Amino acid sequence: MKPKKVCQNTSNQSLITGSVLTILVCLSIGLSGALMAQSASQAASTAHDAAKILVGPNMLVSRDGDFPHMETSIAVNPRNKKNLVGASITSQRGEGGFACKTYASFDGGSSWVDSPIAEQFEWGGADPQVAFGPQGTAYFTSLAFVKDENGNERGGLFFYRSEDGGKTWRKPANLGYSYDHEVMVVDHSFGKYAGRIYISVLYGEYPEYTVGIFRSDDDGRTFTGPVDAASGKKILGINTAANILLFRDGTLFLPYEDFEYDPERSKKSHSGNVWFVTSSDGGVTFSSPSKIGTQEHRPYNEKEPAQAVESTFPAFAIDSSDVYPDRIYMTWTDYRSGEYRVYVAYSSDMGKTWTTPRQIDPAVPQYASQYQSMVTVNKEGVVGVTWFDTRNAPNHDNQHYDEYFAASLDGGETFSQPVRVSAVTSSPFGKGNVRMQASYWKTGITHEDDARLSFLSAAARWPAGGDYLGLTADRDGIFHPFWADARTGTFQLQTAAITVVKPAAAPKPGAAAAGSDKTGEQGAQAKKPEPAQSRVNVSVLGKVEMVFDPTSFDASTGILEVPIRIRNVSNATIYAPITVEVTKFGSGMGDELKDFAPKILNSTNGKDGSGAKFDYSSALGTSQALAPGGLSGEVVWRIKVQDPMKIPDFHLSMEGMVAEVK
Repeated sequence: MKPKKVCQNTSNQSLITGSVLTILVCLSIGLSGALMAQSASQAASTAHDAAKILVGPNMLVSRDGDFPHMETSIAVNPRNKKNLVGASITSQRGEGGFACKTYASFDGGSSWVDSPIAEQFEWGGADPQVAFGPQGTAYFTSLAFVKDENGNERGGLFFYRSEDGGKTWRKPANLGYSYDHEVMVVDHSFGKYAGRIYISVLYGEYPEYTVGIFRSDDDGRTFTGPVDAASGKKILGINTAANILLFRDGTLFLPYEDFEYDPERSKKSHSGNVWFVTSSDGGVTFSSPSKIGTQEHRPYNEKEPAQAVESTFPAFAIDSSDVYPDRIYMTWTDYRSGEYRVYVAYSSDMGKTWTTPRQIDPAVPQYASQYQSMVTVNKEGVVGVTWFDTRNAPNHDNQHYDEYFAASLDGGETFSQPVRVSAVTSSPFGKGNVRMQASYWKTGITHEDDARLSFLSAAARWPAGGDYLGLTADRDGIFHPFWADARTGTFQLQTAAITVVKPAAAPKPGAAAAGSDKTGEQGAQAKKPEPAQSRVNVSVLGKVEMVFDPTSFDASTGILEVPIRIRNVSNATIYAPITVEVTKFGSGMGDELKDFAPKILNSTNGKDGSGAKFDYSSALGTSQALAPGGLSGEVVWRIKVQDPMKIPDFHLSMEGMVAEVK
């Protein structure tokens, strides 16, 4: 495993690694202890074939500007399924560098409000994490690059609370500095440590890497720690994985990796290890390390730079339901086949043994790469996995990706066919992501007047959209991915609601249908499907409104791109097809500016002027319906204007299908 670069401070040799590139490895797990046998039964395959994965429209979260957003985290309020909070690193900091922001939704992810964090914009920051407490308090923690008493930059750790669902944040708790890569989990059980907040951090006196735990028992107002949990023993570097977990009895599970941090030795090192420690007393003491397996990664090649997949963490999740209680799932990017693939393994005995690793999607095209995986388990025990996939990249260039999702309904034995979540393929090396950010900092290493001017772009530091991404599930079992999307060439935050519909259970042989009498005749009557509700095509002008994502205009070509969504403001569901037609051009009274009518370049019906139609069916997700209050995905209107100072109004008509009233 390749190391994180570290900056030493002469005052106490503390690690400062929060703002530099993490080069992680791809896992190839060799199991410690007895292996658990795998079998994908025909029944399980049939169940997955019958299950449906419904992907809602892509929703733009970050409407705060054309600057990169990356490294995301998302959580859902246990007391309000419509309240989600997310966070990311952004390049919005006015004085240069990067800063974290939070985003809150109160309608299930359709619309979001952003909240700048004062300390982040003062000092800059990284490694955002969000969570909710059992009572609905929102939590946000991140690094902030504060100055120590000598004026040197350190990775300070701050923790914030919000009592209004993430709209505003109270004054933070300052947990000190010289920390990196904090990871948060909250105990939502009814056990002895219910409500306890845990934050793992990386720290130590170089060259000893240490992972430890902070804990809080007062809703995040104060913290104790950090308590040492694991150490690299001055032999290897270590770092926490993407998640830390809690078993149902409150036992803390902390997975971590080791890696060769010496630059020269790391070039020859093709393997590392994945470990874990546990704490059964609320993070006060920890077990001895247990080895999960051996890691392997792509051999070093000085002529071939590290790829995006090498900067992402393996991810873990645990089943807190009664379906597969306390089963741990692990997913990661693996290079064992000579191509980057997403693999999965699980443990049913609290980490003692693990199943043989296998690909989530064995049918992925050979030319494609998969990386940046994340996993979570919903309340019904359904395992959801997301990842970036390059199978749709133009000319198979492996530099363009889409967000994908697959689910397991049988505890990780088999997974569904993957579905594409992102509606448009991302271009991570687009104009917005390669824009340079300048930063100034004092090193304090060689001379008290030594200083540096650094230039860094989002594409150079986070080509995979971050070292990790977000995924959560609400109390209805709906999955909410939270990814860095670069369809515009600039990382923006996108989400979507993903519903996994389980197949109906087959009746037992000879069993009468529900509601039947002894002969089953009445039950047969009750089981007859109701006739489909008839629908009629009507004008929906008074039932919808338009919502606009940020527009773009190329002055050299005169092409205006306008992403337009449709929101249902009525009390009735509107079904596909939903179409918008441009009936004529003209502003104000009469036909003002009509002579400057633009040309529409991408209408659904091919017309470029009056009569041009846009069909929004593809923007409704797999449900093909727009519920009351619902927002469609974006449809980008491409328009060539004659004069950007003289654009006439577009006169519109809108039609859709609604239930027929009899």
